[in-house]
Amino acid sequence: MDLVKYFLEELRKENIISENTINFYKSDLDYFQKFIKNNNLLEISKDELEEYLQHIKEKYSENSVIRKITSLKSFYKFLVKKEMLKTSPIDNISTSRKDIKVKKIIEERELKAIIDVCEDTKIGNRDKVIIKLLSETGLKIVDILGIELNQIRENNYRFFLVKQRNIYVLINLSEELSKELKEYVERYNIDSKFIFEELDNQKFKTNFLKYVKKANLDRNIVPSMIKNRCNYEREKINNYHNLDEIEIFDEIKREYFAIGIGDE
Repeated sequence: MDLVKYFLEELRKENIISENTINFYKSDLDYFQKFIKNNNLLEISKDELEEYLQHIKEKYSENSVIRKITSLKSFYKFLVKKEMLKTSPIDNISTSRKDIKVKKIIEERELKAIIDVCEDTKIGNRDKVIIKLLSETGLKIVDILGIELNQIRENNYRFFLVKQRNIYVLINLSEELSKELKEYVERYNIDSKFIFEELDNQKFKTNFLKYVKKANLDRNIVPSMIKNRCNYEREKINNYHNLDEIEIFDEIKREYFAIGIGDE
């Protein structure tokens, strides 16, 4: 039995909540199923749940994390009511804002300030390009450091492949960043296997923290906050119907309670 389909059909029969809200249920539950690779939803392990929760906290804003957790809680509460489960595997997960600790993101002004203090030297220009790659692609620093020169040069510096969760993903670059990357390679006669071969994760982080200090920023900033900002911006673009996210969450929460499957 397709449990998600069954859940959604029952909601439609109740005719209490809007089709828009049902679509959000479907989106959140489909995303969860895809993440756990369609494993049996009646036999979800604690490790699978923890991995999923960590994933959405890294990728999504606070409101979206709360919504996705609430969707799961409601789905499993429904299965318990239908006596398909004795207890919900997600009952102990809180949707309180004080318990949802999402990843911090760098502000646009902070990112610009850091880029501006990179010197016009090989190291400074290298780090500037890396920071821009992090900002545009949302990749981890280890993925950026793994860009192979021959591969991206053969593709005119416009795209390259990255392996994520055992799948190769095509990463496209903007025309502006593509041009800047090419100029860096040609200006400094880079001919190693990897464009940034002389650099490792720790060395880049050390340099990055120096730029943060030099830019006189008023809080602690780390490279991962650049990736978090990129993912957050993508999420905003992909929001349904261009509705305000808080309004969406509040609408769903009201309708959860209306049908008696929301949090107590």
